[in-house]
Amino acid sequence: MDVDGILGNRDSKLGKSSIPRRRQWVKRRETWLVILGVVLHAVYMLSIFDIYFKTPIVHGMDLVSPRFSPPAKRLVLLVADGLRADKFFEPDLEVNFRAPFLRNVIKNQGRWGVSHARPPTESRPGHVAIIAGFYEDPSAVTKGWKANPVEFDSVFNRSRHTISYGSPDIVPIFCGALPHSTWATYPHEFEDFATDASFLDEWSFDQFQSLLNRSNEDPKLKRLLEQDNLVVFLHLLGCDSNGHAHRPFSSIYLNNVKVVDHIAERVYNLLENYYKDNRTSYIFTADHGMSDKGSHGDGHPSNTDTPLVVWGAGVKHPRPVTAKDHSDHVLRFIDQHLHDAPTPKEWDLDGIERVDVNQADIAPLMSTLLGLPCPVNSVGNLPLGYVDMKEEEEVEAVLANTKQILNQFLRKSQIKQSHSLFFKPFKPLASYFSMLNQIEELLSARDYKAAMQLSENLRSLALKGLHYFQTYDLLMLMATITLGYIGWMVFLVLHVLQAYTLLPGDIFRKEEAVHEKSNTGKAQLCGCLFMAVVSVLLFLEHSPPLYHAYFAMTIFLWMQILNEYKFIKALWRYLCGRKSDYVIKLLALGVVSVIILELLVHSFTERKLYTWCFLIVGAIASIYLYKSIPWRSGIPVFVCLTCWFLSLFTLMPAEIPDNNKLVNASGVMVIVIGLTGKWLDLNAGMNRFWFGICNHEKRKPRFPMLFQLQALFVGLSSVMVFLSTSHRTEKQELHTIHQLMNWFIAGFSMILPLFSENGLLSRLNSIFLGFAPPFLLLSIGYEAVFYGALGLVLIAWILFENSLLYVHKVNKSSASGKNLGEHAFLENDTRYLQLSDMRIPLTFMVLFNVAFFGTGNFASIASFEISSVYRFITVFSPFLMAALLIFKLFIPFLLVICAFSAITKLLEVPRIGCYFLVILCSDVMTIHFFFLVKNTGSWMEIGNSISHFGIMSAQVVFVLLLFALTNIYTKDIEIRSGSRDSRKVM
Repeated sequence: MDVDGILGNRDSKLGKSSIPRRRQWVKRRETWLVILGVVLHAVYMLSIFDIYFKTPIVHGMDLVSPRFSPPAKRLVLLVADGLRADKFFEPDLEVNFRAPFLRNVIKNQGRWGVSHARPPTESRPGHVAIIAGFYEDPSAVTKGWKANPVEFDSVFNRSRHTISYGSPDIVPIFCGALPHSTWATYPHEFEDFATDASFLDEWSFDQFQSLLNRSNEDPKLKRLLEQDNLVVFLHLLGCDSNGHAHRPFSSIYLNNVKVVDHIAERVYNLLENYYKDNRTSYIFTADHGMSDKGSHGDGHPSNTDTPLVVWGAGVKHPRPVTAKDHSDHVLRFIDQHLHDAPTPKEWDLDGIERVDVNQADIAPLMSTLLGLPCPVNSVGNLPLGYVDMKEEEEVEAVLANTKQILNQFLRKSQIKQSHSLFFKPFKPLASYFSMLNQIEELLSARDYKAAMQLSENLRSLALKGLHYFQTYDLLMLMATITLGYIGWMVFLVLHVLQAYTLLPGDIFRKEEAVHEKSNTGKAQLCGCLFMAVVSVLLFLEHSPPLYHAYFAMTIFLWMQILNEYKFIKALWRYLCGRKSDYVIKLLALGVVSVIILELLVHSFTERKLYTWCFLIVGAIASIYLYKSIPWRSGIPVFVCLTCWFLSLFTLMPAEIPDNNKLVNASGVMVIVIGLTGKWLDLNAGMNRFWFGICNHEKRKPRFPMLFQLQALFVGLSSVMVFLSTSHRTEKQELHTIHQLMNWFIAGFSMILPLFSENGLLSRLNSIFLGFAPPFLLLSIGYEAVFYGALGLVLIAWILFENSLLYVHKVNKSSASGKNLGEHAFLENDTRYLQLSDMRIPLTFMVLFNVAFFGTGNFASIASFEISSVYRFITVFSPFLMAALLIFKLFIPFLLVICAFSAITKLLEVPRIGCYFLVILCSDVMTIHFFFLVKNTGSWMEIGNSISHFGIMSAQVVFVLLLFALTNIYTKDIEIRSGSRDSRKVM
């Protein structure tokens, strides 16, 4: 008998006594596989940080004391958090420059340039680069608002004393555990996005001014301030807070630029009048910029380009631009911007020499000006264009910078050699000692030019050597993780074939033999011995614990596959015995599935692919339905139009523009969709194409006013969107009553679907209305319309599947009883999976990813629009704000999974089996993204590649969690299926 099962029929040859035992084995295997999948993906997701992004911090290096006199006794570091370079340098609409004091410094006193930050362009990594001189590994970003994840050295550590005032999120990171420091921060409650945050900058200056005033009456404080190697750090948060709340084009943000310039002027005058010795150096810069929509995090120039102005003791004066100053445009900065990029005309600075730097170069610059050892973990290159020193002292400064980086290389080489059984040294630095001796000889011979060139070459080689040892285990780990992913996917396929598909009796008996009769001890023994040998080797090399986990997971998976050797062999013989058309059909399904999944991979970087996808799918699905069911049913047209409607959203910009009128209109659209769904549920149930999804019960509903209540909540949410936004645009604080109403509407509306009727359409309609209020309250633009469009497409998907089910029943009833074999069911009225059922997980994957990227780029840090949460909270609270943003992003996923669960009930397929197929599809994409992770090139691409891999790896976890969550809403959906009635009759 040849049916559309993956392999054929088996229950006809399966003894009744073995069915319960078989089901128990499947249940145990399902639980075990889910746990294994969660652990495996959690462990493998961490592998990219061991492969590409190991922490650059090592300990145990000696300090390199400089051999020159320090040009400055003290240094002032002013960091304007979130200040863009273009907004700082360009004039306003009246052609007046926003920073007159610092422009005067640039033209008459010091040097200037653009400091290039490296993503993630967040506050903590930016300040670490400026003060400590190294770029944090991305794994530390998750701890960006907490204490130091790894202890590191900084300029503050080397200073005699550090004075710091500013944000409670930044200052304690560097001064919290520093004994020789004086510091203070304002309360978190001061960071209110509903106000002008420039007063935070004034607070920092006032605290420093108060300290100097107190010193006139405090001899001990006076002596402390007169010491050398003193560092003053003022963190100015105003631009960052105002940029988030009001955008960098707003008058509030642009006025804040004037505020920080005025603070720089007052600090300069205050210190020059206080000391009167011209021994103070000043550095003004920013940790990161700000995107046009008021966010930061990625590698866009608006986020990576920050201003840098340096003046005072030990700093060169301005110099006119000459032709020989320009390079050949080959060298690039850390953010991949070219050296000697042209200065915009509107800055009116193109006649003054510009010296751009990498952000980490500021740390060795500060150390050199103060005559301190460079921070031992710094990878910055001393920018000689800023320091005013004798030629001999310049070479000594660069040599000290080189030795400090070389010490890191030697320490990493020593650590790796002491732990490796088969060590491979970095050959270009095999003769580093002779190079150092040669530099000393050139210094003795006063050949400073040659000594400088050799020092810079040695420094470049040391940086390359650091990269070599950071990626030392790359190939070994990549091979292990790849084999692990392949083993997991093979094992998933074997489980799906064994547990949820129809197999011929001979294969089933051979499979049982594997579990009952065959002795698998040899395979397990070999696997355990191999794992033991690998573990011993890793232990001898002092490998990190995760290395043991990577190898153990991979070996364990392949050991499980070897245990299924007889089943695989019998399956292969069976496939070889089938007709060629069946094998072609199987291969075609695999090829089509891979093509769809590869298109989804590319859609992560090209959202417009979804537009073409839904345009084509809408047309093909409607044509197919037109040939299968009457056109007058309206379903083919509805499927086509809804797909085409959804295709519009991936053509829209990822940065969502504010449009509250559109949000309010979306509330009306949601209510209209809900009314239509309610009417169809009550009146279209007798239509054969709506049979099974409508409410056929004529009894009085439990809560007859539930729909009206849900529609009222949607309307109220639209009203609250208008009221909350209007108060904020008028620069008024969010009223407490408005805030409480928003929380109540959002929370209570999500509970109401639990009390709706159990019919498929009525329950899904109630879920759609229940999650609309929180989504509308968290929306700022066209994403609110996307919510309605996605709901329509999900209904179209259900109608399409219901139509296929109806056509299948008609064809089956027209045939003779020979098709009885297709009535093989697992349990609880769920049937075995068939080849054609692969469309369900594939469709789910497409819709799930559309929920990711339909209204933006979920994989980019900067795509999180923080103003979305202002109707619930305005006082800065990073974790609550992040939770609200993530909840908003998860609402479309909840709709997709609810529809998926309803379809599995409608088609009577095992939902857990479909879940494993979803994970299989997801892992095909995951292994592709694993190879697409980058550690070279643009850091915007690197950051996105990490996000893409992380998103796909995490799907096994949060899809499972969303399944569990949505099961609360979908578990009691009732489907009256003709197939069940017919089985009872038979």
